[in-house]
Amino acid sequence: MGCCATCCEGLFRFILFIFNLGLLGAGIALLVVGGIASKEFQDYADANLFESRYLWGPVVLAIVVGVLLVLVGFFGIGGLCCKNKCMLKAFIVFLVILMILEISMMVLAFVYRDQGEDSARDGIRKAMVKAYGSGADTKTKKALDKLQSEFKCCGSTNATDYKVANLAVPPVCCSDTVTVCREDTAYMKGCSTALFDSFQKYTVGLFIVCIVFAILQVIGLIMAIKFLRDEDKGS
Repeated sequence: MGCCATCCEGLFRFILFIFNLGLLGAGIALLVVGGIASKEFQDYADANLFESRYLWGPVVLAIVVGVLLVLVGFFGIGGLCCKNKCMLKAFIVFLVILMILEISMMVLAFVYRDQGEDSARDGIRKAMVKAYGSGADTKTKKALDKLQSEFKCCGSTNATDYKVANLAVPPVCCSDTVTVCREDTAYMKGCSTALFDSFQKYTVGLFIVCIVFAILQVIGLIMAIKFLRDEDKGS
């Protein structure tokens, strides 16, 4: 019976250790992604294509969640290896904060999705005039060219936005095979729509990942509380 209990405790420790190691790895990965995203978004920020809260909000949240994941993983592994109750309690506290933050992120992403698209639509229209009108701004043109090239889109709603603004359709709005870029040869999709479609595409997958992750975190939380109680009984 004692041998069986020891084996169960060892298995329990191992599972909890792997869980925390996964959290630590996920946190580091999220910090890297946040850093890369901040670099990629810099051109859009310099050109004021989007409101800062819609552009930098997700990046800042990703970095904050990454830091919390690293802290949770660190305290969890440290608490297990050193049998340190204070570290395990810190692990539980940070894990609860992390879960609350993740739920808040999902709610905010759902609530502000339409406002984000409207902001992108207005921002791109203003940037078009600033980039391709008289006294063209180099930073804005660079950002808008990058956006239209990467997403294979044209204008804010579609290519007719350039006609409405009395501007010529820029070459970046067409594929390399097109010799003369016009409304009828430009990319059909507008950039605000392309951005929103991309957001929608990844939102479903992200939501599923968050749900699975949340379930694992609840399990990890229960295991940590049980482990802490067993340690209290043992002492």
